[in-house]
Amino acid sequence: MRERITAIIAIVLLLILIAASYWYAMQSNYSNLRYVPSEDSPDFIAGGATYVTFGTDGIADTKLQAKELRHYSDDRIRMIEPRATTVSPNEPVTHAEAQKGRSDDGGATFLFEGDVVITRLATGSMPTTKLESQTMRVDTDANRFETDDKVYITSGNDKAEAVGMVFDNLDKTVQLKSQVKTIMVPKNGTDTLLP
Repeated sequence: MRERITAIIAIVLLLILIAASYWYAMQSNYSNLRYVPSEDSPDFIAGGATYVTFGTDGIADTKLQAKELRHYSDDRIRMIEPRATTVSPNEPVTHAEAQKGRSDDGGATFLFEGDVVITRLATGSMPTTKLESQTMRVDTDANRFETDDKVYITSGNDKAEAVGMVFDNLDKTVQLKSQVKTIMVPKNGTDTLLP
């Protein structure tokens, strides 16, 4: 009988030792793990990403695609080869593409850099308009594009180049800031621009 009591006490002591060892092992592994986000470390990196924003009516407004998209905890976004398309009804469809892009406000505005091409498709009597520059600020809510760099514009047969531009896609207006050169081709086969 005495041997059984000794064996039971030994088993209980071993179980207590195993439980204590397990508890200490778990505490040492998890107590030292703390996530400290770095400003230079993205929350996630997505390859071949597509990001779609929707209006209050549930209809898609803007589609953004990128070869690589990095999102940071402070709502910064960095992109390689971004392509954006406005797809809102009753607005001209507009495509924008560049070598890289970024947003510092969660996607409300973007800065596209490197061989930026903005194309607004033809609507009604308005021909297709193409803007080319090295940088372009894009306000997605206002559907507005701005640059302080040299810009080349083609709209149908008309061409313009300038340094600095504001293009409002909703109002269908372009404001050229300086060093403007414009070539306008007469319409309806006439040789003059004025009536």
